[in-house]
Amino acid sequence: MAVDVLLCHALVLARDPVERRLMTPYFPLGILYLAATLREAGYAVALYDGCFEPDLESFEQALDVHQPRLVGITALSTVRANTLELAARARRRGLPVIVGGSDPTGRPEHYLVQREDGCYLVDVAVVGEGEETLLELLPALLDAQETRPLSEIPGIAYRRDGEPIRTAPRPLRREVDAIPLPARDLADLDAYQRAWKTAHGYSSLSIIASRGCPFECAWCQKSVFGRSCRLRHPEAVAQELALLRDTYQPDQVRIVDDVVGIDRRWVRAFRDAVLARGPVVPFECLSRVDLVDREVLTWLQEAGCVRIQFGAESGSQRVLDAMHKGTRVEQIHAAAQLCHELGIETYFFIMVGYPGEEWSDIRATVRLLNETRPTQFSSTIAYPLPGTPFYDQVRDQLVDAPDWDYTGENRMMYRGRYSTRFYRWVQRLLQHEWQWARRHSAGCLTPPKLLRRLATLWLTRIVVWVLRLEPAERRPIVERIA
Repeated sequence: MAVDVLLCHALVLARDPVERRLMTPYFPLGILYLAATLREAGYAVALYDGCFEPDLESFEQALDVHQPRLVGITALSTVRANTLELAARARRRGLPVIVGGSDPTGRPEHYLVQREDGCYLVDVAVVGEGEETLLELLPALLDAQETRPLSEIPGIAYRRDGEPIRTAPRPLRREVDAIPLPARDLADLDAYQRAWKTAHGYSSLSIIASRGCPFECAWCQKSVFGRSCRLRHPEAVAQELALLRDTYQPDQVRIVDDVVGIDRRWVRAFRDAVLARGPVVPFECLSRVDLVDREVLTWLQEAGCVRIQFGAESGSQRVLDAMHKGTRVEQIHAAAQLCHELGIETYFFIMVGYPGEEWSDIRATVRLLNETRPTQFSSTIAYPLPGTPFYDQVRDQLVDAPDWDYTGENRMMYRGRYSTRFYRWVQRLLQHEWQWARRHSAGCLTPPKLLRRLATLWLTRIVVWVLRLEPAERRPIVERIA
């Protein structure tokens, strides 16, 4: 059956070893919101999902089956290569191609590239939120009688006579409750739930309760939803949670907002609305350590919250201040302690390699993990994204290197104090220190495992200590060991 638009998810787990190992996939809600909006406007929409495909060859079959008039692809930096491959396949059939998402919003020029025959792989990049933009853009691309030029459509980027054109920004949509619920019926959510169940023993689906984040973290690219917070009505979110519970029976749900808890009155109203709708669905969310106290955490727990992710970032106040994080190290400790007392699991996001970070700051982060003992944590090497103060700060120090090809491959993209190899060993050190603090304190290591864990920890400490030295200082130590 021919459709007007084929929307595409370009992630392929088979091409991403880290995502395949983590196995925490969610179908992107952004596509499903766009699909619902387009269907409400009368367009026929289909989805192509590469997530569980062995490669992108199945896209050809999707084109044959759906015979779309236009292809739209959502993109992150880690799937840019996949996105361009899908675009090339669509263009070979003469189909117009639109891309959107955080990466095309921040760097549309990476998608508006020219092929050898002079044609462009992508016709238009949507900059920012896509619902209203697509409703204005599709007639311009699909309706031969449409005379409105692209230059008059806010929130897009394209090329005209080889020159990049970026139109006026589109104002953020204030009435987020007016957007129709995501078209989850178009996606194979059973496949996602099976993947979760197989890997973790429970299934998980996602929901969004707000758009945007008003905080000023210098490294955060809020290119799509902006530096604001537009909350959905708590009754609407609770109703959607109940709909997920009754339709798909997930074991848990993830609220994928940038931050939960900005308005404590909203949290209380959400708790009340959830409890009024019967059985509670366990959920996890992302918040900030300066937004939670015992009362807020209690309301979240009563609504079903079992895990909270915090952007702890660093155990050094100096680094947090450099990031414009707006939080204090003692607040990280307090939030972790409260969650522990209430039985809420914690997940910390840690960042290493931020400009100005010294060895003493890294040691402070090690102490933070040892003392707070989050249930889980992950670390990343600081990566400057265009459009952020962090990027502007290191613009003159950027190295000529490609972006990473898959999740977790990130590396130093600017000339900092230490090398990528050093920071990757620091990431190992953080893991070993955290594991030692949690498992040794819990007394869950047998003597042989205790010795192996201790030996691994000390070896990692030695390697990191040597790598932090200047080459001239390092050479005699390495020669002596050899």
